[in-house]
Amino acid sequence: MCGIAGIHNSKVNSDELKNIANKNIELLHHRGPDDNGYEILTQANSNKTLFVHTRLSIVDLSRAGKQPMTDTSGNYWITFNGEIYNFLEIKKELLGLGIKFKSNSDTEVILESYKIWGLKAFEHFIGMWALAIWDKKKDELLLSRDRLGIKPLYYANHNESIFFASEPKAIINFLPGKRQLNPNALTDYFSFRQVLGEETFFSDVLSVEPGNHLIIKNGKIKKIQYWDLPIADFKNDFSEEELKDELDELLSSSVKYRMISDVPLGSFLSGGLDSSILVYNMSNFTDGPIKTYTIGFDGEGYNEFSYSREVSKFLGTVHKQEILSAEDYLNLFSKMIEYKDSPLAVPNEIALHKLSKSLKEDITVVLSGEGADELFGGYGRIFRSSYDYQRLEAGNKNEDFLKNLNMKYKSLTFKKDLDHFLSQYSYISVLDQKKLFKEEVLNKISNGLNNREFITPLWNRLDSLSYLDKMIWFFQKIHLQGLLNRLDTASMSASVEARVPFVDHRLIEFFNKVPSKYKLKWINKESKLKAANLNSDQISENLDITKYILRENYKKNLPSSISSRKKVGFPVPLSIWLSGPLKNHAQEKLLSDSSRTQVIFKKSGVEKALKDVGQDVKSGLKVWMMLNLEEWMNIYDINSP
Repeated sequence: MCGIAGIHNSKVNSDELKNIANKNIELLHHRGPDDNGYEILTQANSNKTLFVHTRLSIVDLSRAGKQPMTDTSGNYWITFNGEIYNFLEIKKELLGLGIKFKSNSDTEVILESYKIWGLKAFEHFIGMWALAIWDKKKDELLLSRDRLGIKPLYYANHNESIFFASEPKAIINFLPGKRQLNPNALTDYFSFRQVLGEETFFSDVLSVEPGNHLIIKNGKIKKIQYWDLPIADFKNDFSEEELKDELDELLSSSVKYRMISDVPLGSFLSGGLDSSILVYNMSNFTDGPIKTYTIGFDGEGYNEFSYSREVSKFLGTVHKQEILSAEDYLNLFSKMIEYKDSPLAVPNEIALHKLSKSLKEDITVVLSGEGADELFGGYGRIFRSSYDYQRLEAGNKNEDFLKNLNMKYKSLTFKKDLDHFLSQYSYISVLDQKKLFKEEVLNKISNGLNNREFITPLWNRLDSLSYLDKMIWFFQKIHLQGLLNRLDTASMSASVEARVPFVDHRLIEFFNKVPSKYKLKWINKESKLKAANLNSDQISENLDITKYILRENYKKNLPSSISSRKKVGFPVPLSIWLSGPLKNHAQEKLLSDSSRTQVIFKKSGVEKALKDVGQDVKSGLKVWMMLNLEEWMNIYDINSP
């Protein structure tokens, strides 16, 4: 795991490129503190290509694994961030073709695979990656990102010079002019907690989208989507036992691959279902105890220590727990935004960073449970709301039903399922955004509030699916991106590699063909009858079972209190802090005459959110998001949109 950066088709001289390389090594040091290097390569047109690498040594700790790396001919160069877990099998195949290797690294396997198979090489890889390969003969640059977007990769095109990096900071520092906020990022952030598609918060920096290659030649960029999330309109009618067998095989393989490491590893362990299943699977592949870690906050309901200790005792792990105070949180707030190069997506990113810092004392690789909810149907209250919409569409006029739905929804009039879904999924509603953003800002948001321009074409591709399956697919396509980005920032800021066994494309390709009845299941016939006139909040995890096949398969391997446990988020006491120890800080930042966001937010909207923090959870989130934007604009000296 590493940090990468570079410039292709650069017109500046070698001395200036050396300065850029050294500055990027400094900027990306947290991603790769073990070694670093750079290469300046001369193109056919006499322009230059710069490759930069900071190394976090995980596989092949020797100097033979140093990057940027070239093949024996010197015609191919690579700078690579990630892990190819099945590299030994691929290497064996390449050895059979007569290829000779000089290292034991997966980096060299990528390079030699690309030489033999070209872009088809990526079909062989099981893993996560963000990389650049320069083909000297073709004078062509390849940028590639893994199928699900586990590892980040950003780029910018300035005067036909292509800048790329693991983090935007390694690009924006070398682009001319003042840094500008992308106005489209505002509604994406307040609606979805992340910027959608290839756009970022910086107006001139883009993200390589998951499952995509960029081929750059003669200053032109060609995008190739080599993998996409499968849309399985035909669901195979598996038996439950067949599914359990397949789940055992695929998840076991995924965990085993992700335990390949030449440095110590462990796992996050919240005491929830997903992390507990990972630790159980890990215990099958090692003789010694697994090292596990959790973090929480002071106060009842703001940590899960009792559950994580129970699982630790049951599975015999060596367990550590951390507590984060309001003071710690505030002290780390700016630093975390600086690591991420954007406002934070969720309040617990700071907690994950602190926990990663702590576990770095013992290990360098940590396994994490992201992806299980998206794959197996874990967001019960949202996913079950598809049943609310279906009953409305069917014309259910029962008085109790309408009363219960009115308790949950502000309106029972939805034009179509997408409108209903966005009403549930959007973090801050369109109505609240209109009250918050100034008119001149709203006028500059070209993709519309809730970014319908991006979402509608995606949703329309799902016409053959049930509404519930549409929701699950959307969470895999969109929501998971935010979680993976959060994990990458929090772990890599502490020089820790996080691996996500549930985000294995083999698992996703198989389980997207599985009927949703094995994901969200009624407890029995009686429970479905009881649910007939209730809303999804009343139903979820009371009358149904989320992640059914996952729970059912592993209940024999875990304490019953864990296998049957309801989903709990990662609660942060925002409302308590923002109406208490952080109240003055929030007011001073957002209402001062020097506030950068005063050109974005209406003063009345800010004042109301601050006033309502103690009574309304959404107001606490709104204030926290505004603070994030304010801090980010200050750190990066951002001009208003």
